[in-house]
Amino acid sequence: MRKACLAAVLAALPALAQGQEPAQVPAILQTNAAAAASAGAAGPAPSDGANATAAAQVSAGTVPAGSGKGADASTAANRAAAKQAANTVPAGMPPPIQLLSPSAPLNAKEKQGIALAHRWASAPYMPHADADGVIRFPYGATLPTVVCAPLQVCDLALQPGEVVHDITLGDKVRWKVLPGLSGSPAGQVTHLIIKPADAGLMSSMMVQTDRRTYAVKLVSARVQWMPLIAFSYPDDMQDQWSAYRTTVGLPAAGVGVGFGTSGINAGNLDFGFRLSGDAPGWRPLRVYSDGSKTYIQFPRPVAFGSAPALVGLSNDGGWFSSPSKMMVNYRILGDRYVVDRVLDRAELVSGVGSGQDRVLITRDGAR
Repeated sequence: MRKACLAAVLAALPALAQGQEPAQVPAILQTNAAAAASAGAAGPAPSDGANATAAAQVSAGTVPAGSGKGADASTAANRAAAKQAANTVPAGMPPPIQLLSPSAPLNAKEKQGIALAHRWASAPYMPHADADGVIRFPYGATLPTVVCAPLQVCDLALQPGEVVHDITLGDKVRWKVLPGLSGSPAGQVTHLIIKPADAGLMSSMMVQTDRRTYAVKLVSARVQWMPLIAFSYPDDMQDQWSAYRTTVGLPAAGVGVGFGTSGINAGNLDFGFRLSGDAPGWRPLRVYSDGSKTYIQFPRPVAFGSAPALVGLSNDGGWFSSPSKMMVNYRILGDRYVVDRVLDRAELVSGVGSGQDRVLITRDGAR
């Protein structure tokens, strides 16, 4: 009976072995087992004393040349096991995902259009500051840029009476533009309140109104920001002359220095004048001529007490002598000087002594 039970247990052992999951052997044990197997295949295992001696020789770098094939096989097995363990290390981070597809190829005409757009956007027409801190960009002369910062508010004011039809943002998620109004109903001013969500952003904005379209570049910095922004418009001069004619009761054609109905075509004006010298707050925005008169436009209306003096300069002078100065007949109308002739060279002077500010006006083509 005892022999029958033992035989039944022995017969069931293979089935039990097949139903069990294989044991998980640590990698280091697998490495040691592989090394031991290689060493066993090469020859009998050395004694503990031989192992110690071999380890000392390896550490000291004095392994004998004829140490035998068993050591070489063991070293090769260890290297193979280490290489296999290294291959099991998970790979690094996945490569970055390209959010945008590659640019489309451009032909010569398209490249020319890009170059012209870049030339307009980078035109060297600088903004100027009004006395109330408003930063004004000349409309249409270049691409204006609004720099704002997180937790700050930038106010872009449009022309009085101008109404916004639509606003398109390049990044509607991280830039917010809210409307605002100021002034009386007769001359209400629309304000665009601009706020970025983070620093280091760069986008653009298109604003369509009942008068014009604005293209504005948006940039966010950490701490730098422009609180108040506005534009200076070429048609402001026409509006001022229209108001002047209405005030003095002159007919539309009675004044020959305006635009529109005054008989002067704005396309015939000559803006070929260069400004150089100092950069005071009253430095002119532009100088132009209609062929008989010269107009010098300042950032703001000129007060008689603080207005710079205008003197004409002759074409004489040289390295060691200054040009001769001439009296110039001019009058002040709002924010500009009106000179009764075309200037070739002139100078605006303000202040006395070492604190003088001088701005030189030179017409292109003049000596």
